[in-house]
Amino acid sequence: MSSVTEQIKEKIDIIDLIGAYVPLRKTGRSFIGFCPFHDNKRTPAFHVYPDTQSFHCYGCKASGTVFDFVMQREGIEFRDALEQLARRAGIELRERTDEDEQIDQQRTRMLEVNAAAAAFFHHMLVRSAHGAEAREYVVSRAISDETVGVFQLGYAPNDWQALLNYLTNRRSFSADEIEAAGLAIRHETRGYYDRFRHRLIFPIRNTKGEVIAFGGRAFGDTQPKYLNSPQTLLFDKGKTLYGLDLARDAIRTTDAAVIVEGYVDVIMAHQGGFRNVVAPLGTALTPDHAALVKKLAHTIYLALDADAAGVRATLKGAQALQEGADGELIAIATPHGIAGWQRRHDIEIKILELPQGKDPDQVIQADPDLWRRLVAQALPAMEFYLRALTSDLDLQSGRGKAQAVERLAPLFAQIASPVEQAHYVQLLARTISVEEPVIMRAMQGGKPSAAPAVASGRRTAASRSAAPRSVTGNAQTQEDALLGLVLRYPAARTAVEEKLRSDLGPYALLQPLIEGTLNGLLTRPENRALWKAWLEQQPADIAAWIETCDEVLRDHGRDLLQRGPPQPQAYRYVNDALECATILQRHTARRWNRRLSEQLSTAEQETERAELLEQIIELRQYIDSLATPRRSSTYADLHTLHSV
Repeated sequence: MSSVTEQIKEKIDIIDLIGAYVPLRKTGRSFIGFCPFHDNKRTPAFHVYPDTQSFHCYGCKASGTVFDFVMQREGIEFRDALEQLARRAGIELRERTDEDEQIDQQRTRMLEVNAAAAAFFHHMLVRSAHGAEAREYVVSRAISDETVGVFQLGYAPNDWQALLNYLTNRRSFSADEIEAAGLAIRHETRGYYDRFRHRLIFPIRNTKGEVIAFGGRAFGDTQPKYLNSPQTLLFDKGKTLYGLDLARDAIRTTDAAVIVEGYVDVIMAHQGGFRNVVAPLGTALTPDHAALVKKLAHTIYLALDADAAGVRATLKGAQALQEGADGELIAIATPHGIAGWQRRHDIEIKILELPQGKDPDQVIQADPDLWRRLVAQALPAMEFYLRALTSDLDLQSGRGKAQAVERLAPLFAQIASPVEQAHYVQLLARTISVEEPVIMRAMQGGKPSAAPAVASGRRTAASRSAAPRSVTGNAQTQEDALLGLVLRYPAARTAVEEKLRSDLGPYALLQPLIEGTLNGLLTRPENRALWKAWLEQQPADIAAWIETCDEVLRDHGRDLLQRGPPQPQAYRYVNDALECATILQRHTARRWNRRLSEQLSTAEQETERAELLEQIIELRQYIDSLATPRRSSTYADLHTLHSV
């Protein structure tokens, strides 16, 4: 389960938050402005990165997440920043309980079950004789071997207990754990049996790449044709988009996401080079789906079937996306004062119209250029509404014209831009041959009039989340492991600090970017705050000091100190700490490599390009100099958890 800080970061877009303090302009995939933490009004050196939800100033080297920004900008401590941001995100803070700990352990165990099941299904597809029919189907759909590997496609054998036996006998999971993960069903008298049988398996991942559920396509006449895992502690199909873990970078790069209907549509789009494509999981689009993609892109394309059912699904999907999109509340002024409020949406929804009877994967396989044209020619949602909501009406009759106005006027009334609103009023007026004032009067009758909750006109945290969720901690990370070790063992702390200084020492061009300190490796706000507090006091008795911290840091600190068994041999805990540090150094360096490469692609001046190129070359030398660590005997390398 994600920690309170992770949930806050998921709910709050760093661009929106910092943009309220600092004027930002987009440059490539990042935003730039003048740093609020030091005096410099000549050259903007303050960068904000939406992909990592972080900021960095090249002048004063201030960096971090939304928590670090609020703490520095407001001059407050971590706890105060946490409470302030939690209110903004609509998240309720409370102390962790034993039940929270149990749920965390159960979630971690379920991830392990799912990872093992994904590996089993994949083996059955690519190597087992049982998967022959499934392999033939994969070939018939023109899915390449490489794509099979990328999506980790699998096959569930036509056996009642094949997976169950493997997970219990070979991997030592209990039947109850397998059932909790949604992979087994318990019969009252016959015991447990596999949920997925004789199906092509599509592992479903969260945005971190962790397998949280499965989808299965049946062979033959078995019903239902497609079957998904049930809702679990890990999986809610209304909050999950298939392929988003692989599509994130492409969505950010293109500033656009394309939503299709099926697993294979996503798979073939990615195989064809269109990697900004995702799909819901057998459910209508929800506002939660909108929240997932709106942080990555400003344009969302809907590419659903062209039949009547597809049109209805598109209408519902577009409405859900609009309802789920944040945006500024705009006052509608008249000579008599404010008459109402409208929301200027921060995403643009377009409808990609497919040829009759064609799915996205068929279009992409037959003619990739046609797919590009369909995307380029996609209709704005309001134009699609106008066409779809009048297609069944006789627009030559008075009744048909009245129905068209009744259906569309409330939608037009929601458009914040007066120019855009006037455009669609004129378009409808010409289509049904009526005067524009008639439509305007109908719009005034359906216009929303509720005032916003705050005078500033920005949507409040409470309106974003009517039912605040309780929050708890998340699973172990490499930086948790590292911080736990350096807090517990002074020798590990000394060794890591020396390693960070010596590794960065030969690379002068990187020193303005990379701190070369433990703080520079930490990204979790709890870890940064805890380490900062320790540096200020440097207590000898860590366990006793942890008990004096505020409740959030206290609970997190206790968790860190409890991780891993006692290690009496100094070389063991020092070695483990150095391995964790190396992994995090490489992660940090790769993030900077992406950032600098992006800045290079948008740099206009030759001197700037030359400086960036020198930094990139030196950064890659630095990455190469970091020896790949062997796996720790105490803390698992998180990469292995995501690629079983």
